[in-house]
Amino acid sequence: MIITFGTQKGGVGKTTLAIAFANYISGVSKRKIRVFDFDYQKSFYKKWKEDELSDLPKLYEVEIAGEQGQLFSDFEHLIDLKQSNDIHIFDLAGTLDEKYSDLLIYSDLIIIPFEYSNVSVKSTLVFKNILGMLESEAERVFIRSRYDKGYGYLNQREMDAEISKYGMLVESPVFKRNSLQTIDTRQLTYYQKDAVQKPFNEIIEYIKTALKITL
Repeated sequence: MIITFGTQKGGVGKTTLAIAFANYISGVSKRKIRVFDFDYQKSFYKKWKEDELSDLPKLYEVEIAGEQGQLFSDFEHLIDLKQSNDIHIFDLAGTLDEKYSDLLIYSDLIIIPFEYSNVSVKSTLVFKNILGMLESEAERVFIRSRYDKGYGYLNQREMDAEISKYGMLVESPVFKRNSLQTIDTRQLTYYQKDAVQKPFNEIIEYIKTALKITL
């Protein structure tokens, strides 16, 4: 199984959510979790390496994907990952590259974090259009990131209605929480888990119903 975190623009908390999801899924699934950092900044991988100093056990391994540009030169390798019982989580860069094409086409699920800023809204719509052009087979899940409960977003209703045409919009947002800024790859603290539990449970339920996959 392949779950990919992707956006057309960085700065929406994509890698933070990818780490949180990998941590969370490792606690609720019996499947082996493997993470591939496909972002040129390698933020996920660097954080995982930093956490080697921790006394807590590893939850999963993290590899740098495509460092030599060869990870998916063998198409059968990608299909093997897709058909495996393991859960393969990919964290892409906040900008699209041709090297991501096959992965975006054959991922089982693409999780797309967004905010209600004008730039994030436009880039999210561009990203869903690109997925359409690629004729991606992946289910698409849109998740609101860094959501400020007390703020009245002027474009929220229109944005929600538009993106709901192209995938699942997670009902519960990930609220803006300071605790998520200190996330590591070894655990979710009580407050971090509280910040992501509802939206992640919705995604897991969607995987069960839409993909017919039990985690």
